Amino acid sequence: MAKFRTGGDSIAAAATRSTGGKFTPRFKFEANKTKYIQFLSALDDTPTVLLHDFVITGEREDGGPVYNTFISRRDPVLDGSDGYDELMDRFGEKPTNKTIGLAVELEPIYEKKTGTKRQTLVGFDIATRQFENKDGETVEVPAVGLVVQSPFNFWNALVVNDDIKPIEETVFAVTRTGEKTSTNYTFVPVGDALDGIEEDLEEFFEEFDFEALLDDWADEDRMREIIAPLPDDFVVNPYNKERNKKSGKASGGSKSTRSRRAVVEPEEDDGDGDEPAEETKPARRRRNFDNLKADVAKKAAPAEDDE
Repeated sequence: MAKFRTGGDSIAAAATRSTGGKFTPRFKFEANKTKYIQFLSALDDTPTVLLHDFVITGEREDGGPVYNTFISRRDPVLDGSDGYDELMDRFGEKPTNKTIGLAVELEPIYEKKTGTKRQTLVGFDIATRQFENKDGETVEVPAVGLVVQSPFNFWNALVVNDDIKPIEETVFAVTRTGEKTSTNYTFVPVGDALDGIEEDLEEFFEEFDFEALLDDWADEDRMREIIAPLPDDFVVNPYNKERNKKSGKASGGSKSTRSRRAVVEPEEDDGDGDEPAEETKPARRRRNFDNLKADVAKKAAPAEDDE
């Protein structure tokens, strides 16, 4: 894996600036709702990266956008200011500092005290999620997810907690407060991490490789293959109002035939909650070359005279 910035010092440094593997779901923290989570890696192994997140790179058959995530090669520990980043140079997209961790959601266990209606928190179980696989069977798996959050208002608070006790040894009650324009998080340590959780999640980690995922997001060839074929006026981010105004696009992705052909088409979603597997690089290169050759031949063909 690339040597990304890790640990509390990197989070603190990022917070002071204004700036491959199998898919696993991300944690969503709803306003004023509490999640109980246990982090699965030490803070010193948690990378902070320059991230292009939820970039629109095409359109599905149902009209919905195709999203991709990239780690900018201009990250200071990758290629720095000289790194390739077509999203910045051609589309005016600025990557943001994000810290990426892995955690599992826990379900609280309560017991009622004898003679009272009051319930007391006595422990936790691993929470699960369900999905229907391609065979139509309902499958239940541990609720493990990526925690992709800002070092400013999320991870920086955990640095303080980590100084008291390592975050991977603690169960936290995490609550999001405030509106979207001013979001904050509170972290309340509510117990020790579950013993033996590595064994409980062993099957999951046989399928998921966190380091491979990060390497895939940071792969320069992958960005070139997905981003380079897009036309200059393609809307990779409908919220970049300044650039979209210049290109004459208000919102949504480009409808051009070229953009739909050039983007990597995903495999059919089997409904299991996992990201569809991408084509192999040689297959993508071959298909993109064939499309480009067809475009050139079409443009070079003489126009037919009107009868």
